[in-house]
Amino acid sequence: MAGSSRKATKHSSQYLYLQREQKMINTLKKHALSIVLGSAFAFSGSAMADDPVNIKFAAGPTGTTWYAYAGALRTEMLKDLPAGSTVDILGTPMAIANTKLLTARRADIGLIFPPVAAWATDGFGPFDTTIDNVLGLVGGLDQYYQRITVQNDSPITSIAEIKENELAVRIGTGPQGSLNEYIAKLILEANGLTYEDIESYGGSISKSSLSILQDQFGDKQLDMIIGITTEGHPNTAQLSIAPGQRFLGLTEDAITFLENYGFVRATMPPNMFDGQNNAVEGVGFSTSLYANADISENDAYQVTKAIIENRETLQNSFGSMRDWTVEGSAATTNLSVPLHPGAARFYREIGVIE
Repeated sequence: MAGSSRKATKHSSQYLYLQREQKMINTLKKHALSIVLGSAFAFSGSAMADDPVNIKFAAGPTGTTWYAYAGALRTEMLKDLPAGSTVDILGTPMAIANTKLLTARRADIGLIFPPVAAWATDGFGPFDTTIDNVLGLVGGLDQYYQRITVQNDSPITSIAEIKENELAVRIGTGPQGSLNEYIAKLILEANGLTYEDIESYGGSISKSSLSILQDQFGDKQLDMIIGITTEGHPNTAQLSIAPGQRFLGLTEDAITFLENYGFVRATMPPNMFDGQNNAVEGVGFSTSLYANADISENDAYQVTKAIIENRETLQNSFGSMRDWTVEGSAATTNLSVPLHPGAARFYREIGVIE
């Protein structure tokens, strides 16, 4: 009996030992599995973060400041976007057309002016219906002004004179669908004029690219150009040199009229261009970058991050971006529409918005 008891005790001890050993093995397996799964998820998350971003960028006509902006923005974006990313620049008639391209999902991001974004949201002006799928990424890149210029030897000193004297003025402006063309229509309207009035006086309206307008102005085929400009704008700068131009400002009534359309009062400082010795009173607005709402939060985040983190390099390339700030990039006044969730996430991370 004693021998049997010792054998039972021995077997019991071996059984407990084996139980403890198996339990330890199971625990180690669980830890190993957790490590493997954790590594797998970490790798997966890293792979997802590194997925290439493929962007269609609605810019402006070749040879314009906006096209140059788009090229520089693409360069800076590709420095920080995941390997294999692409940014394809689309030549467009600018702000109004870009808004419509984003709305139709034919572009992912695009340069637009805040007043135009506001018109789209309200279904106003050139937009037949309200648009709610255009969201902000980066605002306040630069400062634009209305531009009304005449030949140096022109007797015209104000837009009001055209109506008062029924002058046969040959006016050039941008192509249909551009803010150059739409602001020309509004400036004339602010002075009680329409395109039909200009034509009834024997004048004309030429809606063409800036390069064509430059040639027509230089050849004395145009008396006046109405549109928009920014500091260092190549077309405006060239016309200041040859054949030379004078800038006309807006009256208080005209400024008030345009403020109702989302523009803000702005004064073009003297000496922005050769021969422009005086300040020019009028309205202004900034260039801002937008996205269609379908672009993923991650893509919008990465695009915004890449641009903001390379802001100083861009400012060194364009004098017109001198006053662009990180805070202004997220400001409602520089966007007129809500931020894309991806852009908002980045601005929260850096403490610009709450």
